[in-house]
Amino acid sequence: MNGVLRGLSVGLALSFGTSVGAQSPVRPAVELTSPQLQARQQIAALEGALENAVRQGTLMLNKRLQASNTDNMVMLAGLTRARGFRLDDYGVVFDVEFPSMRRSMVWSIQELEKNSAIGRAVRAADAEPTVRPREIYQTEIANALVNAILEYKGSVGVGASEWLTVAARESVLDRRFVPGDPTDTVITIILRIKGSDLQALREGTLPREEGLKRVNVKYN
Repeated sequence: MNGVLRGLSVGLALSFGTSVGAQSPVRPAVELTSPQLQARQQIAALEGALENAVRQGTLMLNKRLQASNTDNMVMLAGLTRARGFRLDDYGVVFDVEFPSMRRSMVWSIQELEKNSAIGRAVRAADAEPTVRPREIYQTEIANALVNAILEYKGSVGVGASEWLTVAARESVLDRRFVPGDPTDTVITIILRIKGSDLQALREGTLPREEGLKRVNVKYN
């Protein structure tokens, strides 16, 4: 797994690399072969599906918070972006970025409630909060990404013995607004599924319910 993470780090570094200066000679464009072009198109199609899944996850967050009358306490900021690349002898990895849950408004309201009689009465009646926006957000994003993987009908060129991995992370924004909170860390979700299970899902020989069990979900 360490080798995979190193490969992932290299891939991400390349994807974020800066362009060469204007004084450098212009290199001729590299023409992709037909198999390379097809592979790139396959990856790009799943990139779009994963980005749509993130948007669906944010919509579900809003619906659940509206039902609890706490939707005004949470703000999301940042881009939705997915980038995929192949790692030799491993499979295909997607780096997904989803909007950050900004805590500034949450923290401000909590501080105001601490100094109000209503806030004290509510806390006395219910010591444990019934709504945890961060946990809801993490769950909704993970569920949306899993659904996108299970429902995607195209191929991404993952061999039977290889892996499809989705590494999703929250944008690093607004970290300074909740001082001293050890739970205020960046949300990171790692999803993995074996290529043979993906193929069985596409062919209809593996039921979706069973495929759901084959997706390994890890929160960091």
